[in-house]
Amino acid sequence: MKRLRLGAALQFIIAIGHLGCLLALDEAFDAYGIKDVMHNMVFGDVWILYVLTIGLALAFTLAGFYALSATGDIRRLPLTRTAMIVITVLYSLRTLAGVWACVVDFNWLRFVSSVIPAFLAWCYYPGVKIDGHGMN
Repeated sequence: MKRLRLGAALQFIIAIGHLGCLLALDEAFDAYGIKDVMHNMVFGDVWILYVLTIGLALAFTLAGFYALSATGDIRRLPLTRTAMIVITVLYSLRTLAGVWACVVDFNWLRFVSSVIPAFLAWCYYPGVKIDGHGMN
């Protein structure tokens, strides 16, 4: 349960970080080397990038609440076990994509951005084992 609580705390920190990036979104995209990709993705409608970033922050927050739900620290949310499986799988896939990106073109920011999802997958894995009534 400690790992899930740690995962929840990290999710909330990541959400706050994304909201902080709203103040300098282009600079954040530049740091990750995705500025052109992001701008092309929204066909020049830059406001969509702000909406997407807020949506990501909300998704990270929701993932944090699901971790707290799995531990029993808050009221049980619907589909908690399913959410734990999906979150663990998504972070595992993000880790694999990040590792591949590091193999193709290594840089430290990309490396750290791959280690964090691996750590979060590890934090969320105990939530995969919950039954219909909470943690086993």
